[in-house]
Amino acid sequence: MASHVKANLECPACLEIFKDPVMMPCTHSICKGCLQKWREQKGSYSCPVCRTEFNSIDMPLNLALKNVCEAFSQASIELKDICSSHKEKLKLFCLDHQEPVCIICKDSEIHANHKFRPIDEVAESNKVKLQEVLLDTKKRLKDYTKVRDNCNKFSDYIKVQREKVESKIKKDFEELRHFLQVEEEARLSAVRDEERNKTQMMKEEIKALDMHIVAFSDMIRTAEEQLMSDNLSFMKNFQTLMTRMQKPSNKPEQLLLGSLLDEAKHVGNLKFTAWEKMKEIVSYSPVILDPTSAGAKLSLSEDLTSVSADAEQQRPQNPGMLWEDVVCGSALTSGMNVWDVEVGDNTDWRLGVVWEKSFVLWGFWITFRDDKYTLSSKQSETWYPSVKLKRIRFHIDTNKKSLSITESLTSTSLHEVDISKWDFSSDMKRVPYFFTKDKNPLKILPVPHCVTIQNQ
Repeated sequence: MASHVKANLECPACLEIFKDPVMMPCTHSICKGCLQKWREQKGSYSCPVCRTEFNSIDMPLNLALKNVCEAFSQASIELKDICSSHKEKLKLFCLDHQEPVCIICKDSEIHANHKFRPIDEVAESNKVKLQEVLLDTKKRLKDYTKVRDNCNKFSDYIKVQREKVESKIKKDFEELRHFLQVEEEARLSAVRDEERNKTQMMKEEIKALDMHIVAFSDMIRTAEEQLMSDNLSFMKNFQTLMTRMQKPSNKPEQLLLGSLLDEAKHVGNLKFTAWEKMKEIVSYSPVILDPTSAGAKLSLSEDLTSVSADAEQQRPQNPGMLWEDVVCGSALTSGMNVWDVEVGDNTDWRLGVVWEKSFVLWGFWITFRDDKYTLSSKQSETWYPSVKLKRIRFHIDTNKKSLSITESLTSTSLHEVDISKWDFSSDMKRVPYFFTKDKNPLKILPVPHCVTIQNQ
């Protein structure tokens, strides 16, 4: 019966209970707002029900219908506050059953020896609890959003990497085109496959994060709506909402190393890999710079053998980055390692060998700044080499546990370091270390093809 009455009180346009119903000349009634929208859409004065046209939109309110609609709406609201068993108003809250009850329910057998509180009192207390959980949920949403946004940045930068790597590969293979067409296509395919795989990985990560974000957003919206609702409605939904919001969830995982393209794998020592076929035009770099360790203010050459400062860089902050102005080279092998670095006109640099132990950077390096040289072992003292350093050779032998530094242009010995005291573990990664704040590049010089490279 109630549903039949409600149907008779619904506006034929919006299918909701009438709001300010107006009586049209055709005797049909419609919400005043709905009639205005109909007029704006159709551009004429007509009835949305029977399409009868009339001259003016200024229709009188159907006061009788309005009063009936308002009474029906009020009765529907009040019905929610009534106990279905005793037809009494729900004013108490049973702490044992966690449900609203009336004064008669309190004395019934089903609630014997139960504890009761005024429903308003319990609602206020539980709203405080929900507020606390809501704050934590908003924080978790912020965490997931931050990681998702970082994923988007990485996903965009992967495409930049792919374009840069492709450019380098194509440039090198122009020189080898006649002999190495097949090798070139294989390299490009590898880059595209990795881009596709890692972009897909980022898309999956973003999709997973979006699912969490939608879930948290939905919980927050529901909680905020409940906080604004009447106490009875709030208490009916409180326990379910609290259980849902307090359900444990893992903190979003940060991006791991290897999320970006492995540029060094694709372009590092690229020509050397084809040396057996094209020895006359191939050079070999004993050290390759690792872009994943490069600070955002550094610019690396396409072949990853030189580095300079560049404030215009748009590289995202990588998990493997040490500092803004530092980049590391490829890991040194056991045995003998030799590489030359041309400092040229660079006036602010630091070069050496480092390794990480217990999150602390160890190693040896030479620094040049303000026209003064210092050694890492005596940073408070100025070091005076016998010649101005233009090209520095590092020679480290892990078997003999020695490190020697030479000015290779003049073959001048600069310093000897006993690394036997260095606390190396078998799996510890040792890497060349480059620091600069100068636009003039530091260059790793290639090894002539007549030199035999032997790993021990």
